[in-house]
Amino acid sequence: MKCTINLPDTLAQQLEQYLKDNPNQTLDSLIQEALEEKLTNKNLSKLLNLAGIVSESPTNASNNPEDSIDIINPC
Repeated sequence: MKCTINLPDTLAQQLEQYLKDNPNQTLDSLIQEALEEKLTNKNLSKLLNLAGIVSESPTNASNNPEDSIDIINPC
């Protein structure tokens, strides 16, 4: 399928710069990736099911010291 698109100048400049900075990416592949990501149905049901797995958790790391992060001051 061929089509023509009109881009605002600033977006066209960003696109040109992106393609210069990423020579392994073509305009066709970039547009295909963007459209596939945008048009793919986001099925959040799996994420919501995962969220239901945790039935209990501590309110802070003091209950489970192995979960805490020691911050070391480099100064």
